[in-house]
Amino acid sequence: MESINTLTMKKLTIKFKFDGVATSTDEISEFEKKYHVIFPDYLKSFLLTYGGTNIEEDKYLTQYTVSSFLPLLENRNASIEMILPVVRDVEEGVGRNDLIPFATDPGGRPFYVSTGESDNGCVYYDVIGMVADGPVRKIADSFEEFINNLEKER
Repeated sequence: MESINTLTMKKLTIKFKFDGVATSTDEISEFEKKYHVIFPDYLKSFLLTYGGTNIEEDKYLTQYTVSSFLPLLENRNASIEMILPVVRDVEEGVGRNDLIPFATDPGGRPFYVSTGESDNGCVYYDVIGMVADGPVRKIADSFEEFINNLEKER
């Protein structure tokens, strides 16, 4: 697995890490098998470092705020495991099997990274309930772009 440092993503400042949410490479492998998904290496590295945390660099552009990065497995907080089935549900969610939730905003709306062929690595924001053409809005062309452009709120 590639190291997050070799991916040229900036290092984020962890404000708070939830207890008991640390992720192991074995848990990621088991999750991938269970949910029939393959996480890109950069996302695996990111989950190992930042899953289940709040960070200081929480603003993307001017309109998006990251409240926390999701832990992989279900616990008392929102998690990738909890949100993923809803995302895949056509009636309840987005209806895409290639979107992986990785963070939420202060209102609980997820941010997703795509593993799809046509938009692999693109970051989307959940706009359900907002005036929008579809259930998600593309906000970054790559996960790296998203992370590198997170800034502290001024």
